[in-house]
Amino acid sequence: MKFSEIIGQEKAKSILLKAVKAQRIPHALLFSGIPGTGKKSTAKALAMLLNCHSPSEDGGCGSCRPCRQLLNGNSPDFISIVPEKKEGRRSPRVVREHIREIHKRTSFSPLGRYRVIVIDQADSMTDEAANSFLKLLEEPPEKNIFILNAVEPLNLLPTIISRCQRIQFHPIPSSDIAEWLVKNKRLDPDTALVLSKICGGSLGMAMSLIEKGFLKKREEWLSFLIKLPSMDKDKVLSAAERYLESKDDISNMLMAWQSWLRDMIVVKEAHEKELLINRDLSHMAERISDRYSVKELINGLMLIHKAEHDIYKNRNMSLIIKNTLLGLWKLGAQKGLS
Repeated sequence: MKFSEIIGQEKAKSILLKAVKAQRIPHALLFSGIPGTGKKSTAKALAMLLNCHSPSEDGGCGSCRPCRQLLNGNSPDFISIVPEKKEGRRSPRVVREHIREIHKRTSFSPLGRYRVIVIDQADSMTDEAANSFLKLLEEPPEKNIFILNAVEPLNLLPTIISRCQRIQFHPIPSSDIAEWLVKNKRLDPDTALVLSKICGGSLGMAMSLIEKGFLKKREEWLSFLIKLPSMDKDKVLSAAERYLESKDDISNMLMAWQSWLRDMIVVKEAHEKELLINRDLSHMAERISDRYSVKELINGLMLIHKAEHDIYKNRNMSLIIKNTLLGLWKLGAQKGLS
């Protein structure tokens, strides 16, 4: 994997390549940024470059044994810790068992020049795990490089942060994501542009949305939202039950609705098509936005933000969706749109 294959993140890549060239590689790196911006890919590219038998200035050759092992996912010198969500937990956590495994693996020398240990969602470490990991950083084993991937780095212990070189991964420009989707996923430019706007600078999210058939579902979700004020209350509750049958889609559905309400505010306030997320539906946004005031659209956005927050807090999904749909329904019904 070449560094040039990673979209954007020119500053992050430059820092790492200069460190390798100068042979001044930090024993601990903190990659911070939203998911899907290249943190994992960059960690792999760095690991490949460090152990490649015939490296170039841009990365590993991809052909030697260490490169092939890493590409095939069986490199003994690349350890990836990915926390799993367990029953009773709101979200995945890096726990003591993960760090114990790292202690064990770093107790002997790497087979190649370096061993790279990547801890995904490092900001989810339990206190016990963090204190155990801190001991490794205080006396780092030779030829081992730790890479911590984090969305909220301030959730880490300050003593861990102070022992890492922090490298920021910024949201990827939508134009770069759209170009990549056209070239690598063979999407038409309009479709690629919509996805690039929706994903908020995360190529990983764009890929996930493609896999889940987001654009086709988006049409159904937005059609429902537009028709919502004309429904009676029983139909609204019936629709809520139907959506609850596909819980994996709910976050994306809320994201689609959020983008739509946001677009209608843009239409009313800015009048600039280039700022729209759903640019392929700009004429519809112009027509529908006349029904609502900016304040009402903001109230709708607040309802969706609350739903997302309550879902994150692992509250009752059925109540969240029913209350959100009823709240959005009332925005239109109270105006006589029903």
